Amino acid sequence: MRLNWPMILRAGHRLTMKEPGHLRDLAHQTIELAPEETKSAPAALYPPDALEKVVGLSPWRSWPVETALINGEAITHAATKAHVVKDVSIFGPMVYKHATKYDAGFGAERIWRQISGPARIINDAVLVSCFAGSRFFGPFLKDSLPLELLPDEGAHMIGLRTKTYGHETGYRTLFGLPAPPLVDHAHVRHLTFHDDVGQNSGKAARYQTLRDRLRLRLKVPSHQPPKGIYLKRGKTGESRLLTNEAVIEDHLTKLGFDIVEPATLSADEIARRTLDAPIVVSVEGSHMSHVVYSMAASGTLLVLQPPDRFAMAFKEFTDQIGIRFAFFVGDAAHGGFAIDPSAFSRFVERVMP
Repeated sequence: MRLNWPMILRAGHRLTMKEPGHLRDLAHQTIELAPEETKSAPAALYPPDALEKVVGLSPWRSWPVETALINGEAITHAATKAHVVKDVSIFGPMVYKHATKYDAGFGAERIWRQISGPARIINDAVLVSCFAGSRFFGPFLKDSLPLELLPDEGAHMIGLRTKTYGHETGYRTLFGLPAPPLVDHAHVRHLTFHDDVGQNSGKAARYQTLRDRLRLRLKVPSHQPPKGIYLKRGKTGESRLLTNEAVIEDHLTKLGFDIVEPATLSADEIARRTLDAPIVVSVEGSHMSHVVYSMAASGTLLVLQPPDRFAMAFKEFTDQIGIRFAFFVGDAAHGGFAIDPSAFSRFVERVMP
């Protein structure tokens, strides 16, 4: 067991400071890697009565953001920046310096932690972990992995502890991104970390790099794409139970869709079965990340939205690739939500390629 001295020292610094600030405020150098830009995208496709059914948002979302995405309004996307900070301490999921802490790993901040050995001394390192990606599978694929494409070749990349994802190793193989060394306890003399939340053109280019790497790894110069994919959420993540899923699956199967359940397949199998799919239908959630690099760039992602947990997060991504985004809002049902089969059938016909 090791005592979290950086946490104790931070508490002492905070006694003399009103606001701890952010780690980026302590950077001695900041480099802009991709500029801020304002751009619009196509509006989402949805039935006329869809928004009337929405009674609540995902806790991570807000209506002003969702409305802009739904309508295809011009959105200002933040720049991507690299910040270099001198003399920081890493303990568990946290990076500490003076009164600041930067939470980029998975797990709670603790005064005691099961860590063996003294702190490592690292001269230069690039941190490629982020808060969301260390906790949720979707952001891991859409945020953490693109982050690993930012450092220059030969840079010493390090990662903080991440939640265990069953498909991580498989996707790292597909993208040619070996896991960075895990650091639990260290003093870093020069640490580089990034602000990379903006969906700017630089980030879009890294998404395309990952799409290209996946196709190169699969070695499928010519193949017959599926007619469509129904991506099953299963029992993973937060509960979003589609109570009449069997009816929807049956309808889509008759249209020639392949039913793909990621929880039962390897990353390689998922990628091969969904490669260049022109349309993917799925209940909203992180599991949709399984297809964002494999489905057709000109395809359509049709999201089945629970009325009490509406979220447009994936449109932030699909807008950068050129994938059309459509959604269909369900009706509240005991234990979850249901999709009206007749209305859904008409809408699928509208958005099918």
